[in-house]
Amino acid sequence: MIDLRTITYIQSEAEFNRARSKGFWEIMLSLVTRRRPHLLPLDELARNIQPEQVTYLGLQDVPLKNIVGSAGRHRDYTQRFFPCVSDERSKERWRLIYTLAVSGAGFPPIEVYQWGDVYFVQNGHHRVSVAAHLGWSVIQARVTLLPAPFPADVPFTQQLH
Repeated sequence: MIDLRTITYIQSEAEFNRARSKGFWEIMLSLVTRRRPHLLPLDELARNIQPEQVTYLGLQDVPLKNIVGSAGRHRDYTQRFFPCVSDERSKERWRLIYTLAVSGAGFPPIEVYQWGDVYFVQNGHHRVSVAAHLGWSVIQARVTLLPAPFPADVPFTQQLH
């Protein structure tokens, strides 16, 4: 007997391919428009932050549209969190997360850094990708606040909008 989770897992292959295809076209469009194709890298921005400067804010609903970067995997996803890599391990992880989300089993909160009004994923990239693919507007996250938003004179802030 085939259950909902099995059917959803089988469907997840096509959904991953659809998301990966959207990622490919997003990258192609970025070449034409000369806009950055990938997420913003947190490591370049938070280089001088000391651990005692961060504040854990706890569990919150985070708007997906405000997640703009990654703490370590910024080239694995496009700006809209479509997958850019298709290695088997990453693909399988995406499919399992999709199956959990669609079958109603759910998944744990992601972990993000908040800097100003934007967020950078520390843990949960596949979960954000699946949530974005499914059209969710928010995702639950454990939020850690980084000190001071971007200074006005940093050119990086121009890339946020």
